[in-house]
Amino acid sequence: MSRINELDGLRAIAISGVLLAHFTPDYSGFSDLLYLGWSGVDLFFAISGFLITSILIGLRGQEAPFKTFYWRRTLRIFPPYYLVLTLILLLALLHGEHLSYRAMVRHWLFLSSVTTGVIKLAVSRLFFHVHPAFSAYHRPTEFYILQFKDCVGIYWSLSVEEIFYLIWAPVILKGTRRLVLFCSVAPLLLCPVLRGLAHTSPQIGETGGFVFRFDSLAAGGCVALLFCAAGKGYLEQRLLDRGLVVGMVSSSLALFLLSKHCGVFRGVDVRTTWMFSVFGYTLLAILCAAVVGTCVRWSNSPRSIPRLLRSKLAVYLGTISYMMYLIHLPTYVLIQLVILRYLGNGRAFETNDGLVALWGILAVACTIALAGLSWKYFEGPILRLKEKRFPSFAPSRPVLSVVETVTP
Repeated sequence: MSRINELDGLRAIAISGVLLAHFTPDYSGFSDLLYLGWSGVDLFFAISGFLITSILIGLRGQEAPFKTFYWRRTLRIFPPYYLVLTLILLLALLHGEHLSYRAMVRHWLFLSSVTTGVIKLAVSRLFFHVHPAFSAYHRPTEFYILQFKDCVGIYWSLSVEEIFYLIWAPVILKGTRRLVLFCSVAPLLLCPVLRGLAHTSPQIGETGGFVFRFDSLAAGGCVALLFCAAGKGYLEQRLLDRGLVVGMVSSSLALFLLSKHCGVFRGVDVRTTWMFSVFGYTLLAILCAAVVGTCVRWSNSPRSIPRLLRSKLAVYLGTISYMMYLIHLPTYVLIQLVILRYLGNGRAFETNDGLVALWGILAVACTIALAGLSWKYFEGPILRLKEKRFPSFAPSRPVLSVVETVTP
């Protein structure tokens, strides 16, 4: 299968956004803008939804499709994930942190996105008409010392993707055309309702639950189905291109207006507002999915944006983005502890922007270095084993040929 380098470029943008969001202190003057990098996770979701759906469509009718798909996913996702979890556990114990072993087990089993309490809250409000109070939440302005145990919180996104793999494969591989279409469109309508019912400000527990975030993955899947329809002649390529452009422009404009209304320029974390929780995530999902589809349509185009996305640096960062996502917070915490040991306290971070910038630059450099080493000496050999034992399918249907390296 041919590799679409532009998607690696999108992964590079996504992981850069995540790093900015996590490495920019809340008291920084640029925090309002850079903190929006958390939306990089939704871009990862849209890429995964598009690629996984395309891959599964190609596997329909192949020999042992479930075995091929699940083993390839297991060899890609599990080894790096469990390696980093083990390192975090060891570092936390060496640092003398008090761990919640129940929470650790949930992460080890990819169950951190199964938020039963939030689901029960949504059901109770639906049937018992409980009306919550909503209020905007401003991010704290004090320096907070992270611990290694705090790093696992971001892995809810991996839990969402793993559950998506389990559910989506039977739907695409064995489902009828109507079932596939229904399962792709329904989350875009259902997830906003569930998020609205479960929302409790200033908590944002519904943003990390699988049933509340399935629309980002489904949006990518919808675009993959449109590509499949275009490949089979059911949809004109011209209409597909226009639809992607309209989707990008309309969703980005609506998302900007909604974010402004929710107070993004006033230091409000828009995720804690009811309006954004209901409508914002779905608009973001549509925008990311349209961007993914457009980049695929522009693959190998001489235009400036596709050329930038498939540049060597962008492709390399996208290639190692999975390990970068896994390791960036533990690296950040480790550098923080080293600096704090030298300074004696964290007050200097509140007054010295240069020190904050140095901290972030060191964390980014170390994250890229560690991820590069992992790709060369750990992930690479495992992926070669994956190709040897479970080779990718040879497309026999008019679907888009895409690379199967899916990262969260």
